Amino acid sequence: MFFWRNVVSQTANLFNKIAMRFSRFASINASVQQYQFTVLLLLVHIVFIVLFGVFVSFDELYAMPIAANDNTYLNTKYPYYMGTHVMIFIGFAYLMSFLKRYGYSAISINMLLACVTIEWAVLCRGFFSKQFAETGTIALNIDSLLHSDFTAACVLITMGVVLGKLSPIQYVIMTLIEVPASTATERLVFEAFQINDAGGSMIVHVFGAYFGIALSLAFSRTEQRDHEHDCSIYHTDMFAMLGTLFIFVNWPSLNAATAVTAEEHHRAIINTHLSLVGCTLATFFVCPMFEPKKKFNMVQIANSTIAGGVAIGSCCNVVLDPILSLALGSIAGVVSVLGYIYLTPFLSARLRLHDTCGIHNFHVAYTKERFGSSLPSIYPAMASGDQTEGGQALMQLAGLGTVLGISVVLGGVTGLLLKLPFINQVRDEEYFADGDYFHTPDDYEFTTKISGMVRHHHFEKNDNDVHGGTVHKRMVNDDDEDGSV
Repeated sequence: MFFWRNVVSQTANLFNKIAMRFSRFASINASVQQYQFTVLLLLVHIVFIVLFGVFVSFDELYAMPIAANDNTYLNTKYPYYMGTHVMIFIGFAYLMSFLKRYGYSAISINMLLACVTIEWAVLCRGFFSKQFAETGTIALNIDSLLHSDFTAACVLITMGVVLGKLSPIQYVIMTLIEVPASTATERLVFEAFQINDAGGSMIVHVFGAYFGIALSLAFSRTEQRDHEHDCSIYHTDMFAMLGTLFIFVNWPSLNAATAVTAEEHHRAIINTHLSLVGCTLATFFVCPMFEPKKKFNMVQIANSTIAGGVAIGSCCNVVLDPILSLALGSIAGVVSVLGYIYLTPFLSARLRLHDTCGIHNFHVAYTKERFGSSLPSIYPAMASGDQTEGGQALMQLAGLGTVLGISVVLGGVTGLLLKLPFINQVRDEEYFADGDYFHTPDDYEFTTKISGMVRHHHFEKNDNDVHGGTVHKRMVNDDDEDGSV
């Protein structure tokens, strides 16, 4: 442990020295500094447009005049694509709108990063494809957009970890680094280990979560912990719950989207739904058991209820017994709730790791004969005889370890890069707030800050009063009153 702390410390010192060498660039005139984000985003978009013009064309099999007049492919893929799309642009956006002073940023920056990721992911996935190696072109179809949405989910999970702590330009730089990193990692583990990851639990959820956790650890500052703005109010928790419901009802589409055969699609949808249902029930009965006030906590209700979708993702097309889906979802719910109650405070206090959304907390083997004709599409190495059941299980673990290792290393490096002084930083007093980057309405201060200071008054009999029957006022914080976060 000491060795790794020493490595991290030395790496941070190296970056600080580099930053000092370039500190003269931090004195750029105010106008250039002000438009730093605009200039970067404009350049990025121009580059993307040029690259699309040079390399990208519609898939001749489906979207060009020479294609057959057959909508079977579109009718099959588009519903899965739209379900995933709704999760990305509505579900994730509202799920992250729980911070009382960060609603504008949570929803709009979510949209911005998703759009940047879609453009960048189409290019990156195309550059890594066999077709590009052979023809020098990238074919664009519904599958391209679907997989770009998967990559967007990875980026938005990372955003959830560092929510409220980065400036807009830092979010964009993070996205530009993470998209090719996750895409290259995906190609590596699929080709080297031939894993099954239908719902993207490894590539999307593990990579996004631990990339963000490492970034947050490298980027952490004392001022970010226990910040006055790092909390919710009544209506923001309801917005977050709205995002949860969109994610809940559309998650089967995401997990089934990349399945190959019809029975895999069918099984992935049912398994995901059962896992989410089991997870929800587990969340509701575990939450009041372990919460100090023995009441429901909306942070856990909004987040732990969808942990089952993550848990079943890698095996949603593999599980052949419904009871296993229910059991796996239930276990995910229990683990997630306990993570919010015990693990998140521990990580913040002991490791200086601040995870805004608690992303860390919601992230069986069969013989090959039972899969029949679907085995080649699920485990191609087993179908060809190159791998046994035990060997395939080890490959799955090796793929998971590879994704975890790469995400942590690259996330840490990205966090150190984002601390460079010539990149716009969020001011300490404006963490988890919209004020520095958005025009806000007249009631912004009252509804998000002043109202949060208002305390409920109630009367409580003072049994210790010598006069007896005396009633005194007691000021009670919302946290003390109902146990909510």
